[in-house]
Amino acid sequence: MCWRDVRSVFVLLAALSLTACASFWLSGGLPLLKISPATFGVRTIEQRSTITWSGEQKTLEMVLDIRADALTVIGMAMGARLFSFDYDGEKIVETQPLPRSLSAARIMNDLLLIYAPLDTLHAALPANWTVLEEKGTRQVFLDETLNISIHTVEGSKWQGRTVLDNHALRYQLTLDSREATDDAP
Repeated sequence: MCWRDVRSVFVLLAALSLTACASFWLSGGLPLLKISPATFGVRTIEQRSTITWSGEQKTLEMVLDIRADALTVIGMAMGARLFSFDYDGEKIVETQPLPRSLSAARIMNDLLLIYAPLDTLHAALPANWTVLEEKGTRQVFLDETLNISIHTVEGSKWQGRTVLDNHALRYQLTLDSREATDDAP
């Protein structure tokens, strides 16, 4: 890995860190959502995650390994594992520490907002938060103010492109997802 690649990874992590810290404050303090991983079914998802903010754009590879009792998130860049954590529907346990100010809760909430079934998400949101969904678009409101828009651009959430726009923080997260298959005989 060359110095420029390493520097790009650190710039991405710094940007995600700023986003993570700011999002908790600017989003009205959305706490970690409590949604059982069993809700999503057993699956493994490979993703290319691209975050765009203030004219900058950075990409990170992620793997979501979903089992009945845990959702594991592994973050990678250029083949190197950067972090990993497990979410059991109640709490997050870092199995490989995230960079100091990167928030596993922010990452997890973005993933839960995208992937949770609508009725489950309704039940998990705290007071003053609502969600509406129509034809591939999910909108999350805080006190009637649109906070987050999620668009499934092509395919499905699990197998295609989904774009999350965080209006409060002015960033966009694009997930190109592919469900991994077991091709073993």
